[in-house]
Amino acid sequence: MALLPRRPQLFATLTALPLLAVFCTAPVAAQNDLFIDQLNVNVVNVEVFVTDSDGNRVAGLTEDDFELFEDGQPVEISNFFTVSYQDSFASRVTDTRRPAPVPRRPVTPDQQLHLVVFIDHAHIYPQSRRQLLEVLEGYLEDRLFEGDKIMLASFTRTLEVVQPFTQDHKLLLDGLAKMSQEAAYGPTIDAQRRQAYRSMTLFAEANDPAAAAANIRRAHGFARTYVQNVQSSTRRSTRAMEQVLRSLAGLPGRKAMLYVSNGMPKRPGEEIYQYLQDITGAAALRGANVTGFTIDPSLEALREDETPLFDAVAREANTHQVTLYTLNAEGAGGSSSSALSASLGQVETGFSDSGRTGLDNIRSMNLAEPMIDLAEATGGSSILNTQNFDDALARLSADFDTYYSLGYRAPSGGDGEYHKIEVRVNRPGLQVRHRTGYTDKPQGERIADRTYSSLLLDLESNPLGIEIETGEPEKQARNRYLLPVLVRIPVREITLLPNGEQSEGRLQIYLIVKDEEGGVSDLHREPYPVKIPADMVDEARATDIGYLARLELRSGKPKIAVGVWDELSGLESFVQRRVIVENPNKKDRKGK
Repeated sequence: MALLPRRPQLFATLTALPLLAVFCTAPVAAQNDLFIDQLNVNVVNVEVFVTDSDGNRVAGLTEDDFELFEDGQPVEISNFFTVSYQDSFASRVTDTRRPAPVPRRPVTPDQQLHLVVFIDHAHIYPQSRRQLLEVLEGYLEDRLFEGDKIMLASFTRTLEVVQPFTQDHKLLLDGLAKMSQEAAYGPTIDAQRRQAYRSMTLFAEANDPAAAAANIRRAHGFARTYVQNVQSSTRRSTRAMEQVLRSLAGLPGRKAMLYVSNGMPKRPGEEIYQYLQDITGAAALRGANVTGFTIDPSLEALREDETPLFDAVAREANTHQVTLYTLNAEGAGGSSSSALSASLGQVETGFSDSGRTGLDNIRSMNLAEPMIDLAEATGGSSILNTQNFDDALARLSADFDTYYSLGYRAPSGGDGEYHKIEVRVNRPGLQVRHRTGYTDKPQGERIADRTYSSLLLDLESNPLGIEIETGEPEKQARNRYLLPVLVRIPVREITLLPNGEQSEGRLQIYLIVKDEEGGVSDLHREPYPVKIPADMVDEARATDIGYLARLELRSGKPKIAVGVWDELSGLESFVQRRVIVENPNKKDRKGK
């Protein structure tokens, strides 16, 4: 298995419990391959938001008003419903008396909204975050009264689910308070930028004509180091976003994520390379080539374009039918709007105010583009350049509370490919917004995603009645143990089909582990064929079969998630359990 470094490792093998060894290993008469014609049906639901030419929400449309296309081909709408009402937060924003919220309204499972608030501490300023969290406190309280389930997630150096989905107001307040205490790394990024500008300026403007080209190359090196740091930070944050989006795969109903930060740059080097050209001159920069390559700011910025990272996030969201909403927290405190000018202001240079403004504009656009793109690709909206977050969040609620849902059966049958979606409304002057596509994952991959959901969100669904048992950990090296894990599966819950002189079943086993530090193993998936002689099936129904895995883990309290898929019946079970991994002789040593 390909494994992440310092993450839990899985060494899994099929085994049978002693009572069932005869069922799985006894010789049987000549066998025929078991043929199964599986129908892989994926129902794709598309949320559609309709506005008129003035941006007002349009209600009252019917199924006949819409046309739905996949990859340019029309598809039949198999299910349709619409919701339209005003939430209490919108009325509280416009009513100075701030009336009390109305009691929580009942919602059906297919209309239940699961809202994730994701705070990216790696790209936010403390002041921006503090003021925004104060606004979110009241907003999320109202969304609870509207019947939503809310989850809080954050990213600093690692991903943390601060509060799993809840409708408990106190738990949300505690989670927001915890997030307000996290380190915010926006100032750190500014400090790195200031250092890069300072070092670039010292070398690029050095009064030594003989060493001018060498000094420019050194200045370029400082710019490259800064850009690489920003790239690394962006990749970690987008990877965390993808993890959260994947964890939502197992949830029913509607799903949305509000991403909050001061922005991640689409082209990390654009503004700093432009600065290098401005202080050295284009001709001098082209002449100071690096290992035979001309230094060209435009080419450098294009080469380091991080669009694929953000495209991957959007595709993950669309695959799991999650609408992304992005909020730039800069409006709350204005911390980053003048960050570049402040950086330049601390550098001894004759750089003009207009030049600083131009670089500020480049940086602002660079930070805004990914937020706009992520929202547009998934049918959401972006909140940028505002000081009035109450109004902005009220507009956000309008999406949650006034929408159309169009569903259709995916014609591709789980081909694993990305398919484009287009929705048209047959009335003049109306605009539609919706996600632009999805990946039609095979059923096995969708179950793998739901096993991941079980791990991160503590979700359980167990119609097959599976159980997890653990044995004594075996010490392998310093702080490393092998933990035997047995998955018990009742035979009575497994669908068996006759095949010659035996009955056969087909299971798929999924296993994944998360340690206390947030490290997650690769997901292990293995086919588990079940073959029982026909004359022993009744006896076997009263017993269990087992799957044994040995997990290499560090000491602590890791969490194990197991998924089992019965391919014949289509039933899926997901369970998770936290275990204790420590030296079995540890207590004895303490007692001596």
